[in-house]
Amino acid sequence: MGRQNIKLWGLLALATSPIIVTFSGVQLAQAQSTAELLISIEFPSGPQRESSGETRGGGTRAPESYCTPGQTKLTALMPGDNVGTTVADNPKFFVYVPEHEAKSAQFEITDKSGKSIYVTKLDISETSGIVKLALPKNVSLTTNKEYTWRFAMICDEWDYSANESVEGIVKKVEISSDLENSLKNASLLEQAEIYAKAKIWNETIATVAELRNSNPTEWEELLTSVGLQEIASEPFAPCCQVEE
Repeated sequence: MGRQNIKLWGLLALATSPIIVTFSGVQLAQAQSTAELLISIEFPSGPQRESSGETRGGGTRAPESYCTPGQTKLTALMPGDNVGTTVADNPKFFVYVPEHEAKSAQFEITDKSGKSIYVTKLDISETSGIVKLALPKNVSLTTNKEYTWRFAMICDEWDYSANESVEGIVKKVEISSDLENSLKNASLLEQAEIYAKAKIWNETIATVAELRNSNPTEWEELLTSVGLQEIASEPFAPCCQVEE
């Protein structure tokens, strides 16, 4: 009888062990889901953004512009102080392009001396919405150096004062070992939160942009945290064709 009882308990243990494993997997998935619900993608507060009646992001605009007649103007997606940091060699930049009459635009990166390290002309004749701009792989920012990036809508090839532009500062910083370790096993959403807490703007917005379709609330939360709630619901625009 003793041996029979041992066999019976052994069979019961084998029969129930998959249930225990399955239940543990469900618990793990639920824990991960709950953890993501608690994620907040708010960028640390900084200086207040200019009033909504002015062009944001270090912008310039003609007093009576025919180029962008609407209320929402050309806007750089940047923190309130218009300075972003990146740990990438080839970071991404985002600009809101409103309805306009321009045929082309120019995107340029210059160093502190004013020397251009990258410039390209873009066809934006049928483009409106949030545009993502990326540096090519053969253009790399140098660590611990500041650069100015500028996006200009060419409204009149012969009258520069009619053109509209926005610009911002980007600084390439070295990624710390702590930040690198934190990112290793994190989901994309967790990575976005980690970048935000570390005040790494370019990777924060690029990561949340990648997740916008599946996590629209986090995109709106991020833009609202830097005073860009007016354009948080604007669609992404397919852009841009480089003119040869």
